[in-house]
Amino acid sequence: MELKTRSKRSSMDCSIDVFYEQKNGFPKYLNDRETYKMVLVSSGSFVVEEDGGYKMMSAPVGIVLNEKADFRLVTESNIKCDTICFKPTFIREEFTFEAIGSGRYEKFFSAVKDDGKMGYLEKTEAAAFGDVKFEDCFAGSVYQDYLLLSQFNSGDRNIRYWSLITQEYEVLNRFFKSVKYDIEKQPDNYWILRVRYFINSILFTATADFYRGFRQYELYRDRFVAKVAMYLYENIGDDITIASLTKRFSVNKNALNDAFYKETSMSCMAYLEDMRMTLAKRCLQSSDLTVSEISDLCGYRDHNYFSKVFKKHTGMSATEYQKHVKGMC
Repeated sequence: MELKTRSKRSSMDCSIDVFYEQKNGFPKYLNDRETYKMVLVSSGSFVVEEDGGYKMMSAPVGIVLNEKADFRLVTESNIKCDTICFKPTFIREEFTFEAIGSGRYEKFFSAVKDDGKMGYLEKTEAAAFGDVKFEDCFAGSVYQDYLLLSQFNSGDRNIRYWSLITQEYEVLNRFFKSVKYDIEKQPDNYWILRVRYFINSILFTATADFYRGFRQYELYRDRFVAKVAMYLYENIGDDITIASLTKRFSVNKNALNDAFYKETSMSCMAYLEDMRMTLAKRCLQSSDLTVSEISDLCGYRDHNYFSKVFKKHTGMSATEYQKHVKGMC
C-alpha cells in the first residue's frame, strides 16, 4: 500500500508523503517500515503485548510509532481511530531515516549553556558527543525541527502511548481533522502548507509534555491484572468496591490483592485510588472543570472525602494544587 497523497488539483502535478485514514479497528500498516505513524484512538479499548508484558489502553489514547515499531495487538474492542502516516522528510527534506539514525542532529543533548551547565545530559555522558554551545543548537531551525520528531526517536521506545483527558483529546482531534479535511478536499494551492502546519502542531502538542505519567503507561506481566486495571480505568468514575470486583472477576479478595501486590506493590483498591488521584491532578492542570466536577469524574461523590484523599497524596488541597500548577504555565 502506497502511504502518500496525490494532488487532485490540475495546477499541481505532485504528491506528498502523507497519508490519512479514519476507520473502525486499527489499520494493517502500523508496522510499515517507511513512515512514522500518529494514531488518535477516539473510542474503544485494546491490549498490546510489549517486552513480554501487556499494556492495556482505553480511549481516548494517542500513539506514535516510528519506522522500527512492532505493534503487537492482543485484543481490541470497538476501536475507532484516525491515523496519519508521514515521512520525516515531509517536515524537512534532509530528515531521511538514514540522517536521523546517524545521530547528527542530537548534539543539543550535550549542549553547554553560558553558565557551563549541561542542557540535558550529565557531563560524563556529554563527553561522548563533545561540548557544543547551547545557543548554537537551539537557535538553529534544523534542531528545532528535529525536536518536534523527538517523540519518535528519543530513548529506546519505538512506540509511545499517551492516555488523554477530554480537553487534550479535543485539541489533538481538531488538528487531526484539519489534516483530514485538507488532504481530502484540497481546496486551494496552499493545502500542502496547511497539512505540514497541522502535523507540526500535533508534534508540538506531544512535546508540550502535558499528558505524562498516567497509569496506562504501565506494562503488566499478569494478564489478569491488566484486565482488572483496564476495567478500573474504564469505570474510574463509578462506585467500585472490593466486593464488586471480586464478584465481577470471580476471584476472592486475597487472590485479587496478592496479584496486584506482586504486579504493582499495592492493593487493588490502593491502586484505584492512586489512579484516581493521577487523573484528578491532570484534570486540575489541563481542564477548566471545578473541583466538585473533578471529584465526581474520579468517582468521589463525597467531595469532602475527595479533598482529604487528594491532600494525603499531594500535601495540598485540590484548589491549592490547581493554582500551583496553572501558575507554572
